Amino acid sequence: MSKESNSELLEKAKKQHFDMLRKNNAITDAKNGELSLGAMKSLDIILQVFQEHKETKLNLELSYLRKKLGLQNNNDYVDRIKTYLLELKLPFELRDFSDLRTGKKISWALTSFLHDVKSYKDTQHTVEINISESFVEYMIEKAGYTNIDLSLSQKFKTKYGYKIYEMYLRYYSMPNKIDKRLGTIKKDINELNDKFGTKHKHASKMLEGIGRGLKEIISLTGEEIRCLYDNSHKVFVFSWIKDIEVIESKCIIPYSRVGEFVEWVIIHTKSKIEDPEKYSMKIKQMTLDNTLDDLESLYRGMLLYKYGYSSDEIDMLKTVSGKYQDFSRKKEQKTLFGD
Repeated sequence: MSKESNSELLEKAKKQHFDMLRKNNAITDAKNGELSLGAMKSLDIILQVFQEHKETKLNLELSYLRKKLGLQNNNDYVDRIKTYLLELKLPFELRDFSDLRTGKKISWALTSFLHDVKSYKDTQHTVEINISESFVEYMIEKAGYTNIDLSLSQKFKTKYGYKIYEMYLRYYSMPNKIDKRLGTIKKDINELNDKFGTKHKHASKMLEGIGRGLKEIISLTGEEIRCLYDNSHKVFVFSWIKDIEVIESKCIIPYSRVGEFVEWVIIHTKSKIEDPEKYSMKIKQMTLDNTLDDLESLYRGMLLYKYGYSSDEIDMLKTVSGKYQDFSRKKEQKTLFGD
């Protein structure tokens, strides 16, 4: 595999201009395939630090970035890091989110992930990274992003492996009406070209790259993901066996109650829902991942108002681990807004 110089990588990124990071539902769904693998990893590193500190201005040690990017053996690591960060300053497009300052709905906005990056003379071992406020507003509204553990991230050597594994993590728990133990993703060749930064026109060439990525994933994680091309529908189908216990272990409410809970949240939300099906999927995923705001209080509200449990009775359903046991009460009470 030939190595591209920093100038070649930067020039390649510049040519992509506004389409380089077109955002859809989450960062994982972005059309950011033309980013170098180093820039993709840098994006994840910065966002994970942001999630910890909730500050758009971050001061990161170059040694920290060097380690997380797996550049310990590279003497030119400072130049490489600068090139990756410069890629993240190029313009991209955000779609369909709200401006928190004005309250107006934004159809599209041209912005950059990074507002600016600085290195001061008296502290040249650190860099000050300022994330774009527009990006943060978008990320909050679109319910975050999918991250790869940083110790694992640095080991990936191909964009195929990195992006497929990212998709796998994002869609791992997505419901499958045919078989709940089987996870699947379907993508056409244009979608995958956007993700991998390729220009393949034939399924056979795309499958070659995907094959290398799947081998890398199983060697690094032990996770077996399969891919076949559905010629009748012209889509690539990725599939894997889901471990239901893993899904249930993250969720604090009984897995059997998740569907019912999602319906409860939708019924009682006061905001207008543009796409009920999409919103339902979003709430279910966040419930399974235990990332939904006020999840516990909303679930307790369902038990209190829908089934008539008292607060003390609900407390008795909560285990030492913080998870709730399933219950057997069949009688439903009035809804919050019902008569």
